[in-house]
Amino acid sequence: VIGESQNRNHMSAYGYRRETTPWLSKMRNDPDTIVFSKAYSNHTHTVQALTYALTSKSQYNNFPLQDCPSLIEVAKSAGFKTYWMSNQVKLSAWDTPITLIASMADRQEFINSNAGEDTSTVFYDGELVNRLKNLHEDGSRVLLVLHLMGNHGVYEERYPRGFDKFGRTRVDRYDNSMLYNDAVVKDIYEWAKKQPNFMSLIYVADHSEGVDRGVGHDSNQFDWDLTEIPFWMIFSDKYAKEHPFIVRNLKKNADRPFTNDMLFDTMSSVLGIESNFKDDKNDISTESYSRTLKELKTLHGEKSLEGIEK
Repeated sequence: VIGESQNRNHMSAYGYRRETTPWLSKMRNDPDTIVFSKAYSNHTHTVQALTYALTSKSQYNNFPLQDCPSLIEVAKSAGFKTYWMSNQVKLSAWDTPITLIASMADRQEFINSNAGEDTSTVFYDGELVNRLKNLHEDGSRVLLVLHLMGNHGVYEERYPRGFDKFGRTRVDRYDNSMLYNDAVVKDIYEWAKKQPNFMSLIYVADHSEGVDRGVGHDSNQFDWDLTEIPFWMIFSDKYAKEHPFIVRNLKKNADRPFTNDMLFDTMSSVLGIESNFKDDKNDISTESYSRTLKELKTLHGEKSLEGIEK
């Protein structure tokens, strides 16, 4: 599940003062849930962030993006059936490069019929849960990607009236959208865990949001709040029993820094996919993972995360 414009500092599961993520806060107590405390985005804009997160391209290699396979491609090569469902706009300068990655999936569904530089939506993200009911298990290994509209401004357009809990200021409206996002992901999980061969739900945001400063996620207004994202995983008992070392290593590394352009490498291991495109140094599921803030970067290499501690 790909979240959108989500600042982990506004999530109660990460210690925020308001109860904006009651479900995830509860799930943190589940032994098969792993919440990563120091995840950062590789960029503050969706296209830049996700073209790296969803392919073998990262800030830590020199390969041209066009030569880097996507997670969808390597999963298909490994025998997975691949699905992509999205509430993002399908065609725009902000979205089309991600749509190209999605187009490689065996099945794609975009429920947002808008086009162009428009963040309005026909449906709330909960409609994706309704569409999930049309997917039927046939025994195949499946990689399903859900791309939420999440917490993208305009915040009050992201949630139904029943989630208007905190008020009407900018921060209130953002926190309302956070509360709804938590409810949507809960429903996705409740659907997923009922599937006979459910193995894991993995959640990461593309980038954060400078909601307290009122700057959205404009890289020209950069500060570290634009990079501080949620990243977490929930595994089934079956997965944990079949892959104990991966789960153990992920728990061991839960407080180590990570940038989401290393998602391809980590997901390759979680999915059991071997390829020549994976960089073990970027795989947080390995026992040897040792990346430090001094090594990690954002804005596609322009800024070192070492500065986040200053």
